[in-house]
Amino acid sequence: MHDMHDWIVTQCESFDGKTFWMRIIGVNDVAVVSTPELFEDVLKIHFETFDKGPRAIMILKDLLGDGIFAADGHKWVHQRKTASNLFSLRSLRESMTESVQKHGQVLNKILHQATQANKPIDLFSLLNRFTIETFAEIGFGIELGALEAETEHPFQAAFDGAQRILKRRSAHSPMIWKTQRWLNLGMERELKANIRTIDDTVFGIIEKSLANRVSRAHSTPDSSNTASKKDIVSLFLDNVSSNTNSSESFDPVYLRDIVVNFLIAGRDTTAQALSWFFYCLSQNPDVATKIRDEISSKLPDLMSGHIQTPSMEQTNELVYLEATLRETLRLYPSVPANVKQANKDVVLSDGTFIKKGQAVIISSYLLARMTHVWGPDAKEFKPERWIDPEARKIISMTSFKFPAFHAGPRLCLGMNLAMMEMKIIAAMVLSKFHLELVVGQHITYDYSLTLPIRGRMMMHILPMA
Repeated sequence: MHDMHDWIVTQCESFDGKTFWMRIIGVNDVAVVSTPELFEDVLKIHFETFDKGPRAIMILKDLLGDGIFAADGHKWVHQRKTASNLFSLRSLRESMTESVQKHGQVLNKILHQATQANKPIDLFSLLNRFTIETFAEIGFGIELGALEAETEHPFQAAFDGAQRILKRRSAHSPMIWKTQRWLNLGMERELKANIRTIDDTVFGIIEKSLANRVSRAHSTPDSSNTASKKDIVSLFLDNVSSNTNSSESFDPVYLRDIVVNFLIAGRDTTAQALSWFFYCLSQNPDVATKIRDEISSKLPDLMSGHIQTPSMEQTNELVYLEATLRETLRLYPSVPANVKQANKDVVLSDGTFIKKGQAVIISSYLLARMTHVWGPDAKEFKPERWIDPEARKIISMTSFKFPAFHAGPRLCLGMNLAMMEMKIIAAMVLSKFHLELVVGQHITYDYSLTLPIRGRMMMHILPMA
């Protein structure tokens, strides 16, 4: 099961890139599509027809509840509108930049210590700790203390474990995992323990956020108290408090669902993308050299050490770095696949008939490896494909060809902030360190809701000469 995404690629190639059907015991047949046009059919043209569907919501509900990533209909519309307002706030962008730079300094210190100790570190674990610490501050105004901890934070372990189990649910008949859940056996017993750990942490976050909100309400506009800084949960609370029908929104369980969904958006996807980015550079050292050359040319003060972390504006100058990050996300999308279920009969543009209740797999991982979409070098890591050779600017791609941030009405609201965070950290690290993969490791993905690296990714951290 751990190579499921590559198995789907192989199957699609055997069907010459045409739509094919998969059979999963206990559920309806599932169609697999592999062209930008069909992605657009499902994600935009027939958006009202294709939902998460009751089966997906049933699988995800124990972890995600009624949050934005597991919601359909009016619940999704409400959360999407509120989230859209948040991501348009200048104060949120500024707060995120400040937090990324702040925790980036700590990350830099840990990497420097690794060079002095001359011992390899698990970079995947470190980047997960960095992003969860950063997003805890941006999202909820608290410090978890995960980044400098010597052991994995229990919340981090529980969160990863829960996602893996939910993904396994999707490959089994509901009768199997529901029976396990009823009997409290196997993976369902493990899931219950993981969610208990998650809830203990998240309800603690909510309690502190509510306390901060009360503190702000009693502070003066000129107060310098740190409680005057608003976090994402507090902004949600401010938004719903103006509604007359907001009793549900203030329910701690409802807020818990908001927290968990934003943690997936903020922590998982960014940490995984950065981890795959550094892995790809370890396999393509010429690309790393080109990025450093660009930093030396465009941001010499960063390369010389006169500044420790770049600003958001400065990273906009790093075109080749952005192209490399986009190429990483193309081949290793943080959300490798989505399943959409038809709520009525529909015919796709290639003539495929989807009956009500049947589902379609939208796989970004698959699409990136299709030669009929990306050309004969589709499986190659090639950042140059993203750069206009004359204008030396990033080539704009339709999100249906490059759906790393999804597409259509569900297009990721935080994609620009995510790219900003990744560019700041990537530029900071590459300006100061060489990263070499420890020999003998087999780096692959784990089968989960997202695309985490399976196990550890040990890296030698070497100082710049």
